Amino acid sequence: MSKAKKSKVFRYQLDTVLKVREIRVQQEQEKFKKAEEKLKAEIEKEEEMKKVQQEAYTELHKLMSSYQLPDMNIIKIRKVHLERMDEQVKEQTEKRKEAEKERDNAREALHKAIKERKIIEKDKEKTREKWRKIMDKEDSKFMDDIAGIRFNKQTSE
Repeated sequence: MSKAKKSKVFRYQLDTVLKVREIRVQQEQEKFKKAEEKLKAEIEKEEEMKKVQQEAYTELHKLMSSYQLPDMNIIKIRKVHLERMDEQVKEQTEKRKEAEKERDNAREALHKAIKERKIIEKDKEKTREKWRKIMDKEDSKFMDDIAGIRFNKQTSE
């Protein structure tokens, strides 16, 4: 907690700290925004891969269920292709989960930065109130002195 000092204008001693905290909040907001954009891109990529995979399964199913007997090499090639696609989808799912973790970490860092900034802002408000009380006391002392001088002047006449 900073202490209030007697002065004509309120000056907060920790203003630079407050500015630094505000800059940190902005930086954390940017990091969080980037993490969310990355997650969104990973989700879209995963959905697209799953859609392509589903289309490939459907095509293979149609090929196998047709009345004509297709070449077994074609079925084997498509099966291998589907297995690769399945691995790619799993890898993409892991990338998405990693992006979610990064977003959550960025969110936590943002919350922490906001809390730190709010602490300094509350301290500034409390210090301003203390300064206001000190200045009110000084004003009342000054008014009392003026009233005392005037009273002494009137009684001496």
